[in-house]
Amino acid sequence: MTTIATSTFVNPSLNSSATATSTATVTAPSDPAIQEEIEMLRTQVIDIIIGPLGQASAIPAWFVLTSLGPDGKWPDSEVDYTTGCPARRANWPAQTHWQRILVMAAAWHGGLQGGENFVGDENLRKKTLLAIDYWFGRDLTNLECMINGGTPSCPCDDPDNTLWNTNWFSNVILIPNLVGSSCILLNETLTAAQLDHCTKITNRSYDLFLRPFNEVNFLTGANVLDVAKIGIDGALLNPNITQITDAYRRIHEEVVIQPAIKADGIRPDGSFGQHGGVLYNGNYGNTNDIVAFEIEAAETRFAANSESRSALALLFEGDHWMIFRNTITGVLHWDFSALGRFISFPVIDAQATGSIKLNLTQIEVLGRLWDQPALVQFAESLSEHDMNANAGQLIGNRMFYNNDYMVHRGPNYVTTVKMYSTRTKYGECLNSQNILGFHLSDGAVYTYLKGNEYEDIAVAWDWNLIPGITTDYEATKLTCSSGVTGIEDFVGGVSNDDTGIAVMRYTNPLTGDLNWQKAWFFLEGDVQHTMISNITSTSDSPVFSVLDQRLHDDAIFMDDGEPFRANDGPTPLSSATLWHGGVGYDLSGLGDDDILHVEVGPKSGNWSAIGTSTEPPSTFDLFAAWIEHGTPASSISYSTFPGTSFTGFMGKQAKLRLQSVVNDGSVGAIYDEEHQTVMVVFWEEDGGSVTIRPPRLAPITISADGNIALIYRFSDAAVYVSDPSQTLTEVQVNLQLGTGWKPPLWGFHRSKDFSIFLPTGGLAGSSVRQPLN
Repeated sequence: MTTIATSTFVNPSLNSSATATSTATVTAPSDPAIQEEIEMLRTQVIDIIIGPLGQASAIPAWFVLTSLGPDGKWPDSEVDYTTGCPARRANWPAQTHWQRILVMAAAWHGGLQGGENFVGDENLRKKTLLAIDYWFGRDLTNLECMINGGTPSCPCDDPDNTLWNTNWFSNVILIPNLVGSSCILLNETLTAAQLDHCTKITNRSYDLFLRPFNEVNFLTGANVLDVAKIGIDGALLNPNITQITDAYRRIHEEVVIQPAIKADGIRPDGSFGQHGGVLYNGNYGNTNDIVAFEIEAAETRFAANSESRSALALLFEGDHWMIFRNTITGVLHWDFSALGRFISFPVIDAQATGSIKLNLTQIEVLGRLWDQPALVQFAESLSEHDMNANAGQLIGNRMFYNNDYMVHRGPNYVTTVKMYSTRTKYGECLNSQNILGFHLSDGAVYTYLKGNEYEDIAVAWDWNLIPGITTDYEATKLTCSSGVTGIEDFVGGVSNDDTGIAVMRYTNPLTGDLNWQKAWFFLEGDVQHTMISNITSTSDSPVFSVLDQRLHDDAIFMDDGEPFRANDGPTPLSSATLWHGGVGYDLSGLGDDDILHVEVGPKSGNWSAIGTSTEPPSTFDLFAAWIEHGTPASSISYSTFPGTSFTGFMGKQAKLRLQSVVNDGSVGAIYDEEHQTVMVVFWEEDGGSVTIRPPRLAPITISADGNIALIYRFSDAAVYVSDPSQTLTEVQVNLQLGTGWKPPLWGFHRSKDFSIFLPTGGLAGSSVRQPLN
């Protein structure tokens, strides 16, 4: 039997005699069935490594044309080897060395698109191993540099000129992942010393699981999956059934629903959280590794249990709501509110903004292996070529109550609202990425029709005019913060799957100078109504509510249907309607001293001013429209009509039968006459009461003894209720009819009293259906 090399980690912070021994200290399996399963895993792993690597066209320049030096190093003009404290923390440029090795190894191994001529090429193999030896010769020797670079335990002077980064991610995940994959492809040709170094790098990452959690508290959520994958790669290099089993255990313990507030991982509502309260389906929630793991293990003893399968299906269900299609390029993208700090990258950088980066083919394969129709439907629907931004033609409303986020999808558009509360963060600025993003969750509203509306414009837009927000303009200095938690708890929404209400009470957590309340009502018939109340501001800055800021798309129409002519700078207007780019606004709910501003024209910016992208400055033709509150204390409302031509908008706006019942800061309520739907927000802790007067029917008085959001659509014969504050366990609701005809499906008795028990724990804030009868 083959003895596996021991990997031992000594923690200098512990007693000098204390060591932690990796699970790698085992012997290779002798059971033929186990050996067969490991070989199945290895075959699947290789296919999954090579699949997304692209083409081999650059390989000749890397080694045939002697770009690679005799020492195994590429020129500094091609690869930036800056190491230690001076090195860039985010997306460490030195990774290019291993990215090239991986492509070269794949070409030599076989299976790389366009690399047929390199299969088994001896010169390519030698050059690849030469590059590997160069890195191994400069590999870090002080293990504290893995996670404590730039501290006294790993000082910046780096006398050995070893390769490490002050960002733990580079040393723990980024480079070891590339090393493991490359070594698997070259396994049969590695010398004993090379194989030992491969497993040394992968095992030292995996061995971090043995350290006290307070020393490695980054090992949560997606990071656990990444390190487990590295452990599997290392265990396949020298077959180690114990480590493979342990790695899959860790994966399946992580691929479960995480109910705790601010938990990292899959949340009960189908969202994905990371970094303690940031919505991150679009980056850390990327499931390619999980899907790869499960395809590899599907027919082995390492296969996922039912709990992990259900959790992954829930995540894909949530993902679908957050994905739209750019119809100009045909590329699927994540909603910008699901990207966290990665909004600061242009598409060309191929980061999270570049595409959804999900392997739909593999997701479908896994769905069929698991007999999970939800995964198959997800992959098939997103593979269709839609003619508008609503990828997969998912229609309806969904509230993500764990992450203060609502999505409403119509036949030809997608609208999202991102908020934050005491339970979530606005986002984050980390590694100098998303430097100006403080307002990105202040009720940010994105509306996608063609899908190109906001692409790459973050470099040039006004970060104080994020679409949908209400702000005291430029009163908060935009600086890099690791992540600010909200200070109001009444944030969330209610949904009946077709319609919904998103609500947000806001106090600026940095200055305390601005307060407001806002409710977004998403109605049937592709109408959205917004109510703003209780605005108070102690700063000297004007208070703006932003309608949109996006790419300028041809004509802008006002009341009379004449095209708007832009002047230099923002243009104040007195107009009851506005239309641009397929979205119309009915502004009749504004006050006499409120002013509509419209600005159109080229805006420029530097990517380096908002993040770490090295792309050159960019200029975009932008449209921005916002309301200046003349008297901030006065409540206002307006209606939005997405996905319509100007003519269609004017027709819908003229026919709209929407009662704006009350918006006084204590209660916000509307009645949609066409669809016979009542929507109410009780802002006060002790609830309130409101009377709705449907035409030709008896008045309906709705009362509650707590702060809730409520939807009553007559055809449902039920009310939908949620507690956005997530503090209540029960609420009393009364519906009382006045004189007149009963609403359809009302049933007996003109007064109805309900004690509605509200969800707690990980389901707090979710919607409850209470039948009328």
